Amino acid sequence: MVRGQGGRFEFVDGLRGLAALAVVLPHAVGLFIYPHESWVSAQFSRLAGYGAGGVEVFFVVSGFAIAYSLRDTRTEGFSLARFMLRRAVRLDPPYWVGLLWLALVEVIHALFTHQPVVLPSFGKVLAHVFYLQDILGLGQFNLVFWTLCLEFQLYLVFAVMMRMASALGDVPYKSEAGILREADNHGWLMAIAFLVSLVLSHTVWPMHHDWFVPFFYLFLSGSLAAWRTLGRISDRLYRVCLLVMGLALFVRADSFRVIGFLTALVLYAAIPRGALHRWLAARSAQWLGRISYSTYLVHVPLVAFFLALRTRLGSDSKLMSLVCLTGLYVVTLALASLFHVTVEVPCLRLSQQLKRQRSIEAARVPQAPPA
Repeated sequence: MVRGQGGRFEFVDGLRGLAALAVVLPHAVGLFIYPHESWVSAQFSRLAGYGAGGVEVFFVVSGFAIAYSLRDTRTEGFSLARFMLRRAVRLDPPYWVGLLWLALVEVIHALFTHQPVVLPSFGKVLAHVFYLQDILGLGQFNLVFWTLCLEFQLYLVFAVMMRMASALGDVPYKSEAGILREADNHGWLMAIAFLVSLVLSHTVWPMHHDWFVPFFYLFLSGSLAAWRTLGRISDRLYRVCLLVMGLALFVRADSFRVIGFLTALVLYAAIPRGALHRWLAARSAQWLGRISYSTYLVHVPLVAFFLALRTRLGSDSKLMSLVCLTGLYVVTLALASLFHVTVEVPCLRLSQQLKRQRSIEAARVPQAPPA
């Protein structure tokens, strides 16, 4: 949950919730593939292709959330180790439970189909625990986990950048002081890294799932939006970054990059209108935002169950496909709600306690007397 100075950033949370719903669609394509050719399959495949772009929405809003959470590093100092510990406490236990959930479903499936239970190697399990499976080329247990591996890399690299910027000293943003003061030192580092990653992503570094580099500009577009919200970069510099992001689509335009650009653009539109607290503020959207991580973790094994159900009850029935898709969403959201309450919430509370402890420690540090 992202919090602003006057409460939550409801729009950011709502975007995350809608993105989680959208990402279910490409994994449910099998529900609409029939023994006989049908136009329904083509239409749903097209819709599912757009749904896959929810991943790019996640990257952008994650950049906003992480940057905003580090807004006080200038005054409180910044501990890279503590930041990564808080991220690990917040995200790792749900991810590990998600691995166990997937394993449980696989075992149940094997028992019901009278197939042997195949245990993964210890090395592959260990690689998953530390988000290294794609880097090591070991493959994913769950096909959506590649984004979590990239998120971990993005958090780590961005935190290192913030530590570097903090070490450079305070260079505040002053709109009347010329181009070098279009942003503070954190903002300039974000902008430069954004442009470098943007160029690499649209030229020599395709969006493979192993390394963060070609996705970093999406994350940083959200980070720049957070810095603009805080008034720590100029509107002019932010618009230049968005303009370059839009122009890059003429070099390489696919639905994923377009959706990422539109997400950054809509954040920009929301900031001057005060809409970060108004758009998508409905309770339903906020609920979806709260359980979005859990939704992402639990839905893939359920897809296999409903695909088997549709095949058994009516392999060529369009109505049964819609019934199963509806059932998939209902069961996914119900399980995600339970998962959120029992696993995520305790982790979130512990992460917040670590942050408050850091703030208390920073407040206790005595200030050096003037020279």
